[in-house]
Amino acid sequence: MENEEIKVEEKQPEQVEAPVEEAKADAPVEEAKAEEKPAEKKAPQGEVIEIEKLNGDARPLQEEIEEKRVALVAEYKKSRKMSNISMAVVVLMVIGAMVLLLVNATWSKITGYSLGGVALVGLIIFSVLTKNKFPSKSREYIRFVTTRIDQHIYNNTEFQDVKVNMGDKYSITELGLDRIYNNLVDIGSRNIVKGRYLGNGFSCGELALYTTKSEGKKTMKAVAFIGKHLELQNTLHFEGRYILVFKGEKPTDLPTDIEDLVELHNDDNFVVYGAEGSDYNKDIPAKYISELKKIKVAGNLLNLNVVLWAGHTGVYLSYDDPVVSLPFDKPFESEAQYAFKDHLLAVLDAERLINK
Repeated sequence: MENEEIKVEEKQPEQVEAPVEEAKADAPVEEAKAEEKPAEKKAPQGEVIEIEKLNGDARPLQEEIEEKRVALVAEYKKSRKMSNISMAVVVLMVIGAMVLLLVNATWSKITGYSLGGVALVGLIIFSVLTKNKFPSKSREYIRFVTTRIDQHIYNNTEFQDVKVNMGDKYSITELGLDRIYNNLVDIGSRNIVKGRYLGNGFSCGELALYTTKSEGKKTMKAVAFIGKHLELQNTLHFEGRYILVFKGEKPTDLPTDIEDLVELHNDDNFVVYGAEGSDYNKDIPAKYISELKKIKVAGNLLNLNVVLWAGHTGVYLSYDDPVVSLPFDKPFESEAQYAFKDHLLAVLDAERLINK
């Protein structure tokens, strides 16, 4: 997706890669409370980019992105250096003009005003020439990196018709219907990829969700989830919803919209929430859970939440910076992206067990 910044929101976010959507805190939460299956999203119109398969001459992802990143950093440093030099020259010219204006002589006043005018005009011209140069290069870089990563992630022959609609964004109302997190008040999303995997449709995008927390008398916005989000279809039949939680060593982004649910199962790193009296062993194929348990929640993957409704599956994979941040001041880590690809394939393969 087109983005204004270098990074997606991090755990202590500096910026959201996609523009934050305006939303009211109360209405979406109330709407999400209704026990109904999530509705399908209608994507807004935008430029559609088809993610093409890589050919045999494709360069390694690490090499290609690092080359672009290093070039962008060099351009940024050059731009900053030129800006600092220009500002220093302007300041010296202004100081010189002020000194000349203090001299009680006609020539000095003329020279002072002229020097000040030249400094002002020079500053305006420099600002006009450089105003959009680096932001434009940043947007080009973001688009290049995102597209290249997508090409490597979705390069398997099992993927078909993989596209990105540049106008696609998640909404609070839509994700609130998954009923994973309470009181969502803000959202950031980008790069929502849609396609088919072995004939089954899927949607996968990068997502940052925010809720609120209280600190003393203050209510502050807090991160509820940052990572990859998948929307899938299943052919299960049951009432209500289940939430499956696969925790890592330091559980993070855990579900909070669980007041109406009870723990049906809880061991060291796997929890099942469902309506009281429900039987997840009957409603969810054991093989599906076994396949998801094969995903190692470690390293870059911090947590895995899966919400199951009859007909709809929402998957929330929490990741750290190397997966959800585009590289700028730090070297790119392609291994983290390939780890995500393994997790994605595992989730899609497991979904086929409940989509017949």
